Amino acid sequence: MIQLSIKSKKRLIAALMTGAALLVASAACICPALAASSAENAASYVAVTKVKVEPEAFMPGDKGTITVDIANSGTVPVAIYRAEILSPDIRVLNYQTYDSVGSIGPGNTMQFTFHIQPTVGDGMYFPMFYLDYTDAGSLRYPVSLKVKSTPVSVSVVDAPDSFSAGTKDRVILSVSNPRDNPVNSVMVTPSGKGITTTQSSAFLGTLLPDETKTATFEVIATEATDLVFDVSYRNGLNVHHTVLTIPVTIGERNTAAEMVVNNVEVSQSGNTVTVSGDVTNAGLDDAKAIKVTVGDPAKPVNPNPVYVIGALEPDDFSSFEVTFTVQGASSIPLVIQYRDPDGKVFEERVEISLRSAAVPMPGATGALSQQGVPSGNARRPGGMFGFGSGIGQIPVMEIVIAIMACIAVAVAWRKGYLSQVVEKVRKRSGR
Repeated sequence: MIQLSIKSKKRLIAALMTGAALLVASAACICPALAASSAENAASYVAVTKVKVEPEAFMPGDKGTITVDIANSGTVPVAIYRAEILSPDIRVLNYQTYDSVGSIGPGNTMQFTFHIQPTVGDGMYFPMFYLDYTDAGSLRYPVSLKVKSTPVSVSVVDAPDSFSAGTKDRVILSVSNPRDNPVNSVMVTPSGKGITTTQSSAFLGTLLPDETKTATFEVIATEATDLVFDVSYRNGLNVHHTVLTIPVTIGERNTAAEMVVNNVEVSQSGNTVTVSGDVTNAGLDDAKAIKVTVGDPAKPVNPNPVYVIGALEPDDFSSFEVTFTVQGASSIPLVIQYRDPDGKVFEERVEISLRSAAVPMPGATGALSQQGVPSGNARRPGGMFGFGSGIGQIPVMEIVIAIMACIAVAVAWRKGYLSQVVEKVRKRSGR
């Protein structure tokens, strides 16, 4: 057995303590490196799985959201210090929300929603999603963001050149979405001084990219003014407006019904004067509830004080006959009243001259005159089969009698009645 001196023992103990210290120091240096390597390895299993930007395309000044989903496909938890969006082009409205996140477990997902507002004009931008790990490095993921200022467009499809005061006129608008993303809650609202409409607004709903929808309004204007259509819509949660202004002038409608009188004949029987002729609708709208009579100084009398024609389509015509009495007048007004499809009453007057003959006096008889109103001398066909409401002038009864006579002759010929009659006539002639 080796005997060590006291001095040797002290040296051995000092050497052992120095070796232990070196081992501890080496372990202190190696363990953090191993821990860091392990954390980096665990963080490598964290990835961005989904990004959603709303709205898809911002308009300048719009507010919206960027939503980022991440997932940990590893087998150990990963500690996350903070998450944020980094960009000089946008303002993050909730930038401190994710300053302390925590850990994401293995197989778990986590979602981050950032409320943002672009501070730039039209263009494509790439703000950076930044995820800072507690024990490892960081994750950076660029997000594409589009800013486009193009608004929804509105145009006039159909509108009158001039509006008829107090009458419904139709205005048709076309609303289109030229943007790259849908817009929602599209609504058209009319307004204007002296303007009323049958509907206060038209809701069109969602307009997809490059989609067009129409809105129809029945407009009643009472004065010259501006008819304003406000088209409101949402781009994401942001409300925008497009305004269209139509100048309103008051005048006669170019498409309104127009009554033209022609083929006028004036005759007298006793104290009663009769005016007959044709009324033609020379306008582009239907005329309803047409009535023909005479005005002062003429006094309508039986049998036809008022002649009711009914309805006339454009280019259709009908005959009329009105009876009246008059004393000492050289002309009388023929009054035509009718309604448009909205029920508004119109009246037109045509002056009928009586100068070509004496004004009828009590006991006088005979024709007064035959005259045509300057609007035409011949009847114009109109309506179905070209007859219009003037079909009453066709000699229907005579045509029916002639047809029945032809049928009777044909039946008599087939049954031999005609041959018998002819034979009898021949025998009598032979005598």
